[in-house]
Amino acid sequence: MPVEGREEFLARVQVGNRVQIPVTVRWRNRLEPGEVLTVTVRSAGRRKFYARYCKDFRISIPKLVAGDLGIEPGEVVEVILHPEGIVI
Repeated sequence: MPVEGREEFLARVQVGNRVQIPVTVRWRNRLEPGEVLTVTVRSAGRRKFYARYCKDFRISIPKLVAGDLGIEPGEVVEVILHPEGIVI
């Protein structure tokens, strides 16, 4: 089941540019491993990309996006999950 509404949360970037999705967001939207999500990450700038939701409850930020925004492991970023078909 895709994300029903826009979900925003703060997350700490982990090793390998990975971000963990909070439990409340996972439960509210009944996310399943393997789903492709439309994601926006805000740090110093803002970038949109598609990410696959893994079974370890994380998504990966692509290296090009992380390099462009200057994101390093340990930083806190704002993550926005968009409903299917709606990209802002």
